[in-house]
Amino acid sequence: MLIRIPNLLPIAALAMLFLSTLQPVMASDPASAVNVPDKVVDKAKVTVSPALSSDDEMSKALTNKISKGSGDIVIRTSDLPVGGSAPAAKEPKSKPVVKALAKPTEKEVHIHHWSYFDGPEGPENWGNLSKDNLACLKGKSQSPININIDRAVKAQLNPIEFIYRPSPLSIIDNGHTIMVNYGEGSNLMVDGRQYRLVQFHFHKPSEEAINGERTDMVAHLVHQHHDGDLAVVAVLMSTIKPASSRKYWWGDDSVNENYFINTLWNNVPLVKGKTEAPGVMIDINQMLPADKSYFTYMGSLTEPPCSENVLWLVLKNPIYVSEEQVKNFDRMYPMNARPLQPKGDRLVKETK
Repeated sequence: MLIRIPNLLPIAALAMLFLSTLQPVMASDPASAVNVPDKVVDKAKVTVSPALSSDDEMSKALTNKISKGSGDIVIRTSDLPVGGSAPAAKEPKSKPVVKALAKPTEKEVHIHHWSYFDGPEGPENWGNLSKDNLACLKGKSQSPININIDRAVKAQLNPIEFIYRPSPLSIIDNGHTIMVNYGEGSNLMVDGRQYRLVQFHFHKPSEEAINGERTDMVAHLVHQHHDGDLAVVAVLMSTIKPASSRKYWWGDDSVNENYFINTLWNNVPLVKGKTEAPGVMIDINQMLPADKSYFTYMGSLTEPPCSENVLWLVLKNPIYVSEEQVKNFDRMYPMNARPLQPKGDRLVKETK
């Protein structure tokens, strides 16, 4: 069917009528305007250039085309929109691009478990569990050692400066011991070098021995210099009350339990590997004996990877802990001490 429009209509009105049929198409998708069928004009074919982007430019183009032609303008009904507007050009459905998921590189993770008890994962085999642990097997300066007082060199050693401040408690049961991560700002000064206190943890019985005897427990205070070197202070722990305790007819003046240790044991996490921060402040100064004289020697870490070149400072005087406090640790770790290692030709010094 064809619709004939007399050419007596003003040219501008024809242009606007024609624009009304094209504009929705152009607005819906500029690219789709290229596919609109050309309008048939008697003796003059009207085409729409995709470069034209405004109504004014389109009107001028149509006016020029129409003014050059003659006769009636013929428009196909198929070009007219149903319901008075042009159908929106349908965008071709593009198939979704399915990208192949890159398969993650599978990297083997070797977790080397180790133990303090005899067996495949025990101390004798630490060096065989991983190449990172070779020092446990082949090291020449391993810890702990037996300190023979008669063979220690008495020297005028500089006193250790403990520059400790309180820290929020951050405690974890790491599967081998109870460990406390200490906040920044606490340092150790020895021989003019400053080490930062990083963490401290416990062993039962004490790993180091004095004249062949080990105390009930020991706390190892691990410090690190800015160049990476480590210094460990060993604080021996004993259930034997100091001889200095005074006794009165109503009792003695010594405490029955170590308050600092009680605070730690009360906040041990229920789940291994989970760090607890209960909002409690602790002061490591409370774990140091009054007399801070010490032995010193060069050794290693006492657990894998058994890294050497560690400065050891073993305080000669133990602190007191109750039998019940030791038993509480025993319920978690009955034994977590490495066997004594050969001293070799290493020098052990003792403060006079």
